This record gives sequence, C-alpha cells and structure tokens, in this order.
Amino acid sequence: MGLFDVDEEVPQLQGTGGLFGGGPSAASDASVVVKPLPGTALALIPAPYQPHGDDELSEREKQDLEACKAGVDNLRNAFWIAGKSLETMRTAQLHREENPNFAEWVWGNWEISESQLYRLIDEWRVGEALANLGYKPLESQVRKLTELRRQTSDKVAITVYDTIARCVPRVTGEVVEGVVDQLGFLSKDVTAADVGRRVRELLASPEAGTGDASEGDDIPDITSFGKDSPNGESDSEASNGKADPHAAKDIERLEAALASLKEAAKKVNKPAARRAVETQPDVAVPLIEAIGATLQQIDRAVAVRRPKQG
Repeated sequence: MGLFDVDEEVPQLQGTGGLFGGGPSAASDASVVVKPLPGTALALIPAPYQPHGDDELSEREKQDLEACKAGVDNLRNAFWIAGKSLETMRTAQLHREENPNFAEWVWGNWEISESQLYRLIDEWRVGEALANLGYKPLESQVRKLTELRRQTSDKVAITVYDTIARCVPRVTGEVVEGVVDQLGFLSKDVTAADVGRRVRELLASPEAGTGDASEGDDIPDITSFGKDSPNGESDSEASNGKADPHAAKDIERLEAALASLKEAAKKVNKPAARRAVETQPDVAVPLIEAIGATLQQIDRAVAVRRPKQG
C-alpha cells in the first residue's frame, strides 16, 4: 500500500458535482439538518480561487482555511478531499498569515513533503471522479493514472480504472501500474472507448504465465490476474510455491532486503534527517524524497495477500 492508504472500510460519503456532475433530516417536532463532519465531504471544500488580497484573511477566508485544514486531516480516508484542500489553500494563499512558504507550512502541519503535496493536488480530480462512480480508490492506485491523465485526459484515466475494476476481483496499485505500462504511449486524441477495449484485451490475454519468472520483477504480469496469480491476489488461498524452483531464490531476495533495511534503519533517524535538511536542504531533500519513494515501492511490492492462519 502507499503511504496514505488504509484497508479499513469507511462509509462512502457521496459528494456533489465533480467531473461527472443529502438533504435535511427531521426528528420529532424539530427539523434538524444533518451535516457531514468538517473535511469529510468534497462538497464542503471550497473550490480553488484566486487570493482576495495579500493582507489579513477575511472572515470568509478563515472559514475556508478551517474547512481545508479539516480536509487534509481526512487524508487517510479520502486522499482526493485532501488534494482539493491543498490546492485551494495554495491557490488562494490561505496560509499567508501563518507562513508565506506553502511547502514549509504544509510540512509543519501535516509532515507532507513538497513532492507528496503536489502529487495529491495532481491526483484529486481523478480520485473524486472515481468516488462519484462508487469506488473508494487508494492513493497508490491512482498515482500511476495521473501520468496517463496528463498524457491524454481525465476520462481516459478514469476509464482505465473502471475497466480494471470490472475485470479483476481486486484492484491494486500493481495491477494499475502494469496496465498503464503495457498501454504505452497514447495519443492526445485517443478515445476512452478504444482504451477500454485495449485494457480488456490486456487483462484477458491467453499468454499469462509465459516467460522466465526471474525476469521482469519490477512490472507485474497483469494478464495473470483473475487466475491463480503467483501473489495470491485473485484467489482465496495463496498459490502453492513449494514446488516452484524460483521459491528459494525469492526467499533469499526477501531475506537480503530485510537485512539491508535493518542496517539502514540503524543509520537513519529523525534528528539526523532534520539536521541535514537544515544545513544542506538542496542535497538532503532530494535524498529524503528518494528514500521515501523507495520505501513506498517496497511497501507496494510486499502488499500481497497472506495465507490464512490455522
């Protein structure tokens, strides 16, 4: 899973508007308007707007700021709400009273790095559209789709996710990444219908499982999903790897990776990272971001279904 992903089932709150664009509830004698908690509904987050000035915040801007802060606090449950909140605060400069440097202000409040915050800003529209279609996508699943969105359009990116969700038992970041990689370069005028057909062809390819399993570890064989895939994503039981000649080599890889991570953990700590950022930010920040990206890549790689105990 990605840094901001959770597996808990959270009730889906239906937003209004969005790319595909609740009412009062009465109790006994009094009419009570039931509102979503702050930051839990996209419709409660103001759309990005140009700043009203460069002096003190107006009362309306203060209200917008509080709504957006609540939206970012909801990051783990709905990253698209957090992304919209971040874009609104940046565009309207609602942070100007607390810290004119937006990236520093975001880090100080939520420990979201500059690269992460701009990634969330880039992803929220696709996340919102998928939520309006009834999905609850994880940030790691949408991350790869933003590359496709910039290359083509929102509709194409959304179609890819929707088609995958209809073809496989469980959508994962690995599946999405594999599909997008195999789609390759797409022209700006490609239609969503054509892309949808291509995705279905990729997922239904009869060539699943061919080739040397020791090759291509970085990109999963997406054609194996929907069958008894090697990582157990598509079946209630994990695949039997006892007779697999590559199993021993895979165990060695995992053991070596764990040993390297433990060794790295002894050398890295928060005080050291802070000192490095304070003294040489131009060198330290890219290193920290690269470490975070690598850890996320490992996190996604080991996010496989575990066999049932007992």
